[in-house]
Amino acid sequence: MKITDGIWLMDASGATEQMPGFHCYLIRDAEGLTMIDTSLPGRAESLLAEIRSLGFQEKDLKRIFLTHTDMDHIGNARELQQATGCLVYVSAEEKKYLTGEYSRMPGKAEMFEKAHFQAPETTLFPENLPGYQVISTPGHTKGHVAVLYGDCLFAGDCMSTESGMAEPPSPRFTENVPLAEQSMRKVSLLDFALWCPAHGLPKRHVEETA
Repeated sequence: MKITDGIWLMDASGATEQMPGFHCYLIRDAEGLTMIDTSLPGRAESLLAEIRSLGFQEKDLKRIFLTHTDMDHIGNARELQQATGCLVYVSAEEKKYLTGEYSRMPGKAEMFEKAHFQAPETTLFPENLPGYQVISTPGHTKGHVAVLYGDCLFAGDCMSTESGMAEPPSPRFTENVPLAEQSMRKVSLLDFALWCPAHGLPKRHVEETA
């Protein structure tokens, strides 16, 4: 689904009869193609097929930006990396879940164990990423980030629009609810046009006024 020029919500990450949607996005930028998150495991081939359907080649996927490393965001990163050779970026704090320095919430940890998860090779976000602003938004996880590109705020799980409104993430899956709410308030003050969350559809941003 086209969001705006050069930005798509990947239909392959949307809901199916077997599982709900955990959205990821594709951006055509100066480097080629950048994907924001990768949805739940089992969708790598569908995501690659969708890239081809948009008129690109698999090798055009140069980067994956992970807002965090929950299964519904990192789920296809390794397979996509193996297929395309792309780099997979993550924040320094979030990488600690992959190295075992941080523990996941019990329900999330069980999901990784059952899936026999294998992580991709990851690269830390650089301080300067031309065209993008990577914003620390801890709370849902310790190293969660949001990514601002053009008029779109790729929110990951720092907020949701599943209810039809822009709201903080579900407390059930959030490590620090007050901090997550603070992070959402922080990014809501930025200048952008569209919330692009992982859960729920893109929604126009209504700027807060004093």
